[in-house]
Amino acid sequence: MEKKNTHIIYGFVTALVMTILSTIFYLTDIAFKPYAQYLTYIPFLTGVILNAVAFSKANNGFVTFGSVFSSCFKSCAIITLVLLVWSFISLLVFPEMTNKAMEVARQAIEQKNMSSDQIDQAMEITHKYFKLFMVAGVVFGTMFWGALFSLIGAAIAKKNGAAPIQTDNLTV
Repeated sequence: MEKKNTHIIYGFVTALVMTILSTIFYLTDIAFKPYAQYLTYIPFLTGVILNAVAFSKANNGFVTFGSVFSSCFKSCAIITLVLLVWSFISLLVFPEMTNKAMEVARQAIEQKNMSSDQIDQAMEITHKYFKLFMVAGVVFGTMFWGALFSLIGAAIAKKNGAAPIQTDNLTV
């Protein structure tokens, strides 16, 4: 029996909610607060769990932990791709975002009791590789949390095991 998939719709909807939330955070000037990034994980976790439950329900509960985890992780991959694309679009839509991020980075570096030369050198490297750091942060951060959330979703979803073999199509 072929599994019915739910990861595509739940991945895109969850990513849409996360991008809207992060845009609201940016426009209200709380995007760079330490707690703001964790608030976006609430719809992320919720979307992954809803995907797990929907996947189980769509397959009448005949799913395994691995198949639910796989569906959830696929939705996380979609979320990661959408967030990555949105990250580049947001740099074009909000060009001052890079400067604000650099300002936050400078404040974090200054708290490490470094000399002004070391701070300037660190800021130069951060500015030079900003987009690379952004890509790495989005990809590795989202996939790391996505794997954890997929485990949670797979644990929550109802599982009856693999579907029984149907003998209707077998010829003897």
